[in-house]
Amino acid sequence: MEMNNFRRLIVPCMVFAPLATAFAEDNTHLPGHRAVYELSLGDTRGSVAIRGAEGRYVFDLEDICDGYTLNERLVVRLARDGGTVLTDYRLSAFETENGDLYRFSTETEFNGTTEQSASGNLSVEKESAAVDYDSADDITFDETVMPPLAHMRAILDAARAGEDRYAATVFDGDVQKPVFYAVTRINDAGEKGDLSSIEGGEALEDVKRWRIDSVYFPPSGDADAATATPEFRFTATLFDNGVVTDLTLDYLDFSLEAELVDLKVNNGGC
Repeated sequence: MEMNNFRRLIVPCMVFAPLATAFAEDNTHLPGHRAVYELSLGDTRGSVAIRGAEGRYVFDLEDICDGYTLNERLVVRLARDGGTVLTDYRLSAFETENGDLYRFSTETEFNGTTEQSASGNLSVEKESAAVDYDSADDITFDETVMPPLAHMRAILDAARAGEDRYAATVFDGDVQKPVFYAVTRINDAGEKGDLSSIEGGEALEDVKRWRIDSVYFPPSGDADAATATPEFRFTATLFDNGVVTDLTLDYLDFSLEAELVDLKVNNGGC
């Protein structure tokens, strides 16, 4: 299980979805915020042997004027037949304001042993991109590739413009699977949800929001769009300031529910 999938913000309407540009098109700016989520097991499917899940996810975004720093920590314990698996995922990253550079370092431990790690730089041009890994072969792309925060901002731009879907090739950071084709459906959020259970939830009281349903596919060149099998799905309520609530992280054979319990929003910024 690749737990770096957890941070993917993002149904199969690939043929009709507008293709993303390399950079956030408007001047959408994300305020810094720190969000803490409690994790629990959602649905299980087929013969998967997961019986329970508990953990915590922390998303810490800081606005540093010329860009953003992002630190994430996810710790989740999965109860399986015959034992448990403790996953500890960490990300440290910097992304420029216009999304043309993304510096990243990730590490994933399973039961205390480091099993996956990656670090390097993603450089983005208008119609190409290149990844300079510190400890793996470099990769180039002859297409638009978006780093994570530029992708989030572009989804917000699309939502504000009244669009109902958005598609992009998004950088994930993993060495074996560095990019995915992400298709996001954007819907009205419906009635205002109850924020009283969130410490600091008053910061979301008067903020516009949308319901998003995002699916991650292999890159479009790897499989026919009509028959491609998704690898990950993410549903959430996305607020206009970039905060997400009501998360469901679907790994196809099982899902995790992520409940926002603590939020601190810094509206100062630049």
